[in-house]
Amino acid sequence: MNRMLLGMLAAVAFCGFAAAQSDQQPPAQSEQPPTHEEKVQHWAEAAVDTQLKSMKAGLGLTADQEADWRAFESVIRDAAKARVLALQKEQSQNLSPMDRNLAKADRIAQGQVNLEKIVEAAKPLYDSLDETHKHKFVTLGRTLVPERGQFVKAMRRLH
Repeated sequence: MNRMLLGMLAAVAFCGFAAAQSDQQPPAQSEQPPTHEEKVQHWAEAAVDTQLKSMKAGLGLTADQEADWRAFESVIRDAAKARVLALQKEQSQNLSPMDRNLAKADRIAQGQVNLEKIVEAAKPLYDSLDETHKHKFVTLGRTLVPERGQFVKAMRRLH
């Protein structure tokens, strides 16, 4: 019951943030208005940034854990960018149905590779946490990756 309530609260908070971010325009880099793809990339980056800041604050990292956090954060950001680009490719209007299925298969395969990279980057940080913070790490970390269940299973195997 508590987990379900916590999950629902996290989902509501994330939706509220996403709605607030949708009103903000990405910084203009030229006189042309940003394309839909550029806006989506900006919003996705803003969402991941907020999630990472929230997770870091919730963990209350020590100075020694900061270096491990930076490596973890970098991998999370790279995976999120790759996922947005893969989704955009998959949803491209000029793809045939078979090409769209191939793009989806590529996205799923790349998602698995990215998940493995995330878990590898998370290991040193996770190992340095106490039991309470390990639980927080898994709970907060699952919101960072689309493969939530796989992330939780992989992190529990480290324990």
